[in-house]
Amino acid sequence: ANQLSPAKLCQFSLMPSCVCMCCRRRKAGILPSLEDLLFYTIAEGQEKIPAHKFTTALKSTGLRTGDPRLKECMEMLKVTVKTTSDGALDRHLFKKCVQSNIVLLTQAFRKKFVIPDFQPFCAHIDELYDNAKNLSGGQVADYIPQLARFSPDLWAVALCTVDGQRHTVGDTKVPFCLQSCVKPLKYAIAVHDHGTEYVHRFIGKEPSGLRFNKLFLNEDDKPHNPMVNAGAIVCTSLIKVMNFMNKLAGNEYVGFSNAT
Repeated sequence: ANQLSPAKLCQFSLMPSCVCMCCRRRKAGILPSLEDLLFYTIAEGQEKIPAHKFTTALKSTGLRTGDPRLKECMEMLKVTVKTTSDGALDRHLFKKCVQSNIVLLTQAFRKKFVIPDFQPFCAHIDELYDNAKNLSGGQVADYIPQLARFSPDLWAVALCTVDGQRHTVGDTKVPFCLQSCVKPLKYAIAVHDHGTEYVHRFIGKEPSGLRFNKLFLNEDDKPHNPMVNAGAIVCTSLIKVMNFMNKLAGNEYVGFSNAT
């Protein structure tokens, strides 16, 4: 009977409700906004949030500061920090920065993404990366001279969830050629732009039974499917590849090389 009952946790900040500022405001009859709730979650009882603490907390959810969806927030943060003497945001300045993207940020910090606990997940990916790094069998492709010049020691893993949570490890800044891996992407772009029926006026849907690089048409004078070279060439003629690829990459680097 003398034991203390467990403290109730605020559903948003995950702090004991007796110390959570947003719970105090709620008890006082002041309904906190989503921006306020997010501020109290990150501030952890402090009056201000250093800008770097916010961006670090953001990255722990899997979101990147370069995420196109957070462009307005990041631009406002950059401008606002310049107006402060200590690079920290009080509740009102923080609200000003995050209000344009508050729905996405709230989902992230309330662990509503497909991978709620992103850091343990990343640690597991890093472990798999390190284990595979010691594998040295096989050889680089040499059917194109430029590919044969690539170092076999380059090794990287990059992933992006359906919610836009991203993680990279290893030599991720070294550009590499997609080669035939781009074929399903180009087909997806063509279907997105023109619809399935239109695309398949020019490209078949069946396997060819031939090597992927065999330039050969079916009985309807079409390439057999979008995954063989002939079909991929026709797909390319239907779309603006680089514009869409840049969007797929979040407007980060996408290059083109005639040689590869």
